[in-house]
Amino acid sequence: MLLPDSITTTKNSLVSFIKCQIRFAHKKVVSSKTHMQDSPGKRLGAKKYENHQVKIGQILYRQRGTKWYPGINVGIGKDHTLFALQPGFVKYYLDPFHPKRKFIGIALNKDDKLPYPHFEPTKRRLGRDVLDGKKAEFEANYLPRNVQILQPKINEELNKRIEKRNGKLLKFKDEIKKNFPNLSSSLTEEQLDLAANRLLSIDGYLRGGKSIDDARFSTTYYYIYDLKLSNKRNEISIDELNTKSSNYKEFASKIDSEIMFAPDFSLTKNLTFDELSSLKTKSFAELEKLIPDITKPINKKTKEHALSIINSVAFSLKEQIKLKRRFLKPTLPETNETIGNAKDKKVIAIQKMNIETRQVETIYRTKNAFLP
Repeated sequence: MLLPDSITTTKNSLVSFIKCQIRFAHKKVVSSKTHMQDSPGKRLGAKKYENHQVKIGQILYRQRGTKWYPGINVGIGKDHTLFALQPGFVKYYLDPFHPKRKFIGIALNKDDKLPYPHFEPTKRRLGRDVLDGKKAEFEANYLPRNVQILQPKINEELNKRIEKRNGKLLKFKDEIKKNFPNLSSSLTEEQLDLAANRLLSIDGYLRGGKSIDDARFSTTYYYIYDLKLSNKRNEISIDELNTKSSNYKEFASKIDSEIMFAPDFSLTKNLTFDELSSLKTKSFAELEKLIPDITKPINKKTKEHALSIINSVAFSLKEQIKLKRRFLKPTLPETNETIGNAKDKKVIAIQKMNIETRQVETIYRTKNAFLP
């Protein structure tokens, strides 16, 4: 078969190109060059050594990776730099609880050895340095801006609280003189102030939900605890502590035997446990006699009489609430006496869901179905 001249020429040139092809490298070879240039040193290593005194924020050690770990009062940055969290003295040490690690810590005193014993109270400076002169005065008087703005209101509320407390103290002193003349005649003015303070403390515990016995115990306990703190501060001797403690216990028993708090937090004559129990039994029997059937309506006079019995000294606040729910129901159950018709006068229409029919029904209740 014969090929055209153009095809024959192209074939011959392709064959000659293949025969003359030379293989070259894919990448250029780069020779080494020396220009006497190098990157600057990173200045890694220790910046403070053993027993060097440092301030808060000073760098102790720069490193790549945690060759040295942050110890007591030392922090670590994201580039593993160790820095001081407290002013003190640098210590390089090992910790027996972490035998494979080396630590750098800050001791608050130069003679301290790290680590501190693990099961002893930690020595702390609470993040504040010891200042002198004007700096100390500025630090003592410093307040955040939001506190400075609210400071007048805070002082106003504190003054109101102090005035209220002083008003209560005067009220208790007057009530002791007026309602307990035999007791007040046997007390000096100083003892009268002490009695008023004791009653004020008991009143606070009662309003917080404690019983009268717990309130009395807590008041005595914390008064004697303050005396013990005064003894630790060397303000009173151990003999004075024992004498004042015994005297206060006798004084407290004398006040508690005469005065107690009623459920409405008013002062009343103290009752023993047996007297209180008998009064409670008697009052409950009187209530059952007054309202024998809790499903029947009562009049206004019966309601007021029942309230006077329930609100007596015999019952606590919780017991009063239970008795009111039992004997003085706001709405009586549905009986023939408390259900009326639409035609009746003086009835109240109430919408009620009927569970069986799943429909809302209108029920007419007489007025005596509700507490007068």
